[in-house]
Formats: sequence, structure tokens, C-alpha cells
Amino acid sequence: MATPTLFRRLVVAQTIGAFALLIVFSSVFYVERNRVVARLTAQRWAPALRAAAGLPAGAASAPGTFSLRVSDRRPDDAIPTNAWAGRIVQLRATLRAEGIPVDEVVFTRGVPRPLTWIAVPGADGHARWYGMQDEVVESYVAWRLLIALVLGVAAVAVASWMVARRLSRPLEALRRRIESHAAPAAAGDALAQAGTPTVEIDAIETAWVALADRLARQESERALLLAGVSHDLRSPLARIRMAAELLPDTADVAARRASIVRNVDVADRLIASFLDYVRAAELPLAATVDVAAVARHLLQARDEPAEVLALDAPARLDVPRAHELLLERLLANLMDNAMRHGKAPVLVRIGADERDAILDVADHGPGLAPDACERLTQAFARGDASRGTPGTGLGLAIVQQIVQRMGGSLAFDRVDGLACARVRLPLR
Repeated sequence: MATPTLFRRLVVAQTIGAFALLIVFSSVFYVERNRVVARLTAQRWAPALRAAAGLPAGAASAPGTFSLRVSDRRPDDAIPTNAWAGRIVQLRATLRAEGIPVDEVVFTRGVPRPLTWIAVPGADGHARWYGMQDEVVESYVAWRLLIALVLGVAAVAVASWMVARRLSRPLEALRRRIESHAAPAAAGDALAQAGTPTVEIDAIETAWVALADRLARQESERALLLAGVSHDLRSPLARIRMAAELLPDTADVAARRASIVRNVDVADRLIASFLDYVRAAELPLAATVDVAAVARHLLQARDEPAEVLALDAPARLDVPRAHELLLERLLANLMDNAMRHGKAPVLVRIGADERDAILDVADHGPGLAPDACERLTQAFARGDASRGTPGTGLGLAIVQQIVQRMGGSLAFDRVDGLACARVRLPLR
């Protein structure tokens, strides 16, 4: 289930709050309206009821236009009323103020509207029932009130949408800036176009810029240190290799010399991986690169038979915002990983859909466990099955770093029965 956005939460919260206020206001208005209607209706009934019940005349009032029915007993189809209803309470209170005692109030169905029956005790103590067909009882839904309520909720929802959009737009612009690592000047223009930022958004912006600058400085210093150390180590390693090759070519020295050269080569490959890791974060992404040509060049350089390493690629597939060396290192590391830890034959597939270039490197091995993928893309991480296999633990970390810089994604899954490392790179 997708997490709701701040914009959606604001709209929903404001709409619900406004709807609740409208319900309360409408309820209060409806109750007060009923009380007013009941009072006016009771005042209109009073003269006719006093005359029919033989009660003393009260204050002069306008004659009412309604039909009056008289019965000596309670109607058989009487519907009891709620004694605490505002309309009934007001009706009883007004009639009593007019000098008409009321024992009970009930309703019966009638056409065009229900009848209100009132029990009025007579001088002999026996109550007679008087039925009036008037506006004190409504037989229809208050459509005007309902329509007003619906229109009010719709107006509030639209206003909430506009307010929430204005509040959330600077946050959305700030999020896009953080994701794209835009420069402060360009980001400031984007935030200005998105709407007037608030003090809180300005504080987040300032804190993020400070954090980004600090991280960039630390990353630059780390990369410089790693590159400097790696470069400085290559000179003594070259001297060690040269000295080893100058040792006497005797039987007892040859094995030791081979061991020295082998360990120097391992150290040199490790240093090369360090430099690749640094370059993956620093080389500019300013070119459009034909990734199919890069893949063909790699396979030609490896000179492996098709039964071991094969390529399925179109004639050309251009990837924007890329660097040829980074794409070459990405594919080479995935091929090395498949050849070293998978099972031949290895198939490299290059393709595309409407949005992304798709680079698949598949083999017939067991693949990676789903819970190990994230860990193995970290620097110097090694799988349990590869502890005894030569390697630096930087191959997949370099791939992940290149993919992230290019705005793509890296996933490990089984495709057509093969263990597959799939890279998606945006074409736009």
C-alpha cells in the first residue's frame, strides 16, 4: 500500500474538518429552524384549539388556515413522538403559554402531509384529541439544506486542494532538487517558481545545503586520499616486481619469484579497483554513449568462445548523460562477477523499452539470495560462497555507484531460468 503524500493528507484533513463543521452548523440551523416553525405553528393553532376545547379566549392572534379534526380517543395508527425533540418541546411550551394544556403529542400518516394529534384534557378530566394538518411536520427531505451542504463540501474540497497544493509545492520542488543534486542557484529558481517558501522550508533548504556541502567535501577528500594512496603504492609495487624478475633463474628461486609476482599482481588489481571506485564518482556524465558498441568491444577484448560468453545486442543503443569508461567498467564488472561466481555460459543482453536501456548479464549459476543483494553492493562486501575466490569486493559496489550516478537501477533476479543482474538506465 502506497504511503499517502503530504498534499493528500492536507486535502483530506481539511475536507473532513470542514465537513464536520458544516454538519454541526447545519444541525444547529435545522434544530433552531424547527423550533421557530413549531412556535409559529402553535400560535396559529391556539385560537382554534381553545374554541374547540371550550377554553377561555387568550390573546388575539391571526386565524390559521388548517383543517382541525376532533376525536374522543387516541388514533389507532398513532406514531409516538420523541418528547425531547426540539420541535415537540417548543410546540408544547408555546401551547401551554397560550393557555392550552397538552398531555401528549402523536402523529398519524396523512395526505398531503402527516397529521399532528394533541391530547387536551377537558373540564371533566377526559382528554380529547385534536388533529391538525400543518407545517409542523415535514413529509419531505430538506432538499435545499442537503444541496447546500453538498455544495459547501465541494467548495471546501476545492479550496483545500488549492491551499494544500500551494503549501506542498515548495516541498515537492525541494525534494526534486535533493534527488537531482541541483546547484543552489538553479534550485532557488525552481523553488521560487513553485511558490513562496515558508520559514520552515527555508530552514530545511539551508540545512540540506550545509549537509550536502559537508558530504561533498568529505567525499572529495576521501577520493583524493584513496587515489593518492593507490597511485603512490603502484611505484613500490612496480619496483618489487622488477626486483623479483631480476632474481637468479634457479629452481629454488623460481617458485618464490612466481609467488612474489602473483601477490604483486593481486595488489595491483586491488589498487586498480580503488581507482575505478574513485573514478566512478568523479568522471563527468556529459556524453551520449553507444552501449552496444561498448559491449561488443569488451567481448572482443576478452576473446572468449561463444559457448562461454555470448552477446545479444542491437546495432546501436545510445545512452545519454553517460561516460564510455564508466559503462565499460559497469559491464566488465558484471561479466567478471558472472564468470567468477556464476556458471558458464554467460549471456550479455542489451535492449531497451520506452523509457530505459536494459543491460542484462545472465549465467547458469544459483544467483544471489534476495536478502544478500543490498549487502553485496556495498564496498568490500563478499559473499560466503566467494570467500575463497580471488577478488577485491569492489566490483558490485562500483556497478551500484555508476548506476546511481546515472539515475538507473540495479536488480538481481531470475529471468528465463537464468541468474540475471539487470541494469536499467534512463534514455531521457
